[in-house]
Amino acid sequence: MENPNAEVDLLEQALNVFNRETGLNFECDGKTSTGRDIGVDALLTLRPQNIQYNAQLKRWAQQANTGALIAQLNKLPEPSLLVADFINPNMADRLRESGVQFIDAAGNTYLNGNGLHIFIKGHRPLSALSMSPKATRAFNASGLKLVLCFLVDPDLVGQTYRAIAAAAGVSLGTIGWVINDLKAQGYIGERGKTKERRLKRPLALLDRWVEGYPEILLPSMELGWFQTPYQFPWKEIQASEFGGRWSGEVGAYLFDPYLSPARGKLYLPRERLKDVVLRHRLRKKSDGLQGESDTICIVEKFWHLTGQSACSNNPEVAPDILVYADLVATGDPRNLESAERLYGRIKDRLERD
Repeated sequence: MENPNAEVDLLEQALNVFNRETGLNFECDGKTSTGRDIGVDALLTLRPQNIQYNAQLKRWAQQANTGALIAQLNKLPEPSLLVADFINPNMADRLRESGVQFIDAAGNTYLNGNGLHIFIKGHRPLSALSMSPKATRAFNASGLKLVLCFLVDPDLVGQTYRAIAAAAGVSLGTIGWVINDLKAQGYIGERGKTKERRLKRPLALLDRWVEGYPEILLPSMELGWFQTPYQFPWKEIQASEFGGRWSGEVGAYLFDPYLSPARGKLYLPRERLKDVVLRHRLRKKSDGLQGESDTICIVEKFWHLTGQSACSNNPEVAPDILVYADLVATGDPRNLESAERLYGRIKDRLERD
């Protein structure tokens, strides 16, 4: 969380409501800078059981992608706990099915382990903490395009605005606003007499990007679902021939053949869509007929990174961060498992840079 006052308000209200509703007692043991680096916002101890939880605080949780929340909590040391402003009933069920423990400021709760089982859902949100999040330039549609490129190629942060614009496919005017916003939020710093820009807290920035991408940018970029004449389209369609890249389950398989892909997601320049449709006899499908192995989701390709700067020498695969985000956004346990393996690769690269 970025706003300390809002963080304190959320934590106090969630703990007070939980203590009142359950008769148990959560105590805050404090916060550590080390914990922040791995996503832990607070250490909470449940009395009288004396169980200490590594808690992550989340305002506007109901607007977040559930898969992204699950992926973030799975990266915390066990036992972990999501503390949110409001968890709606559908999200409560999905979090419970994924083993994510939570409490919220409305009294909804899921705790399971150490001889304890509590599941409460259906409490209504409290208006004081359920306002819509304030949009920032770094995490609107144009900002998300730019942030992806910074995460894929951290050296790009220190380059000229013109070079950044060419890589991200955004206007020159957008860059200054986004960089200033990232500085204000602690994601970009400056060093030396030349004030060279550099990326800071890249893993925290990755989490923010993965949350925002499927809700803010992706819907405007989708070109549709298409049925192919192939059982495994990704084996027959050479994405790079059309300037495209495979992502999602196929992209994960191309990075790490751990799980066989069931569904394909293809990022493609908008102007090449017609070429692919004609060459491979694709037929657009209705919303109710998506997801079979012979169908693919085609999304407009919006970045212009190449070669090593795109995280892979394989010209068929999208940047690892985009593949990771597409896996997480599904919320599918199988895909989250694959995403966790890919996250290790991303983490090593970002920490090395």
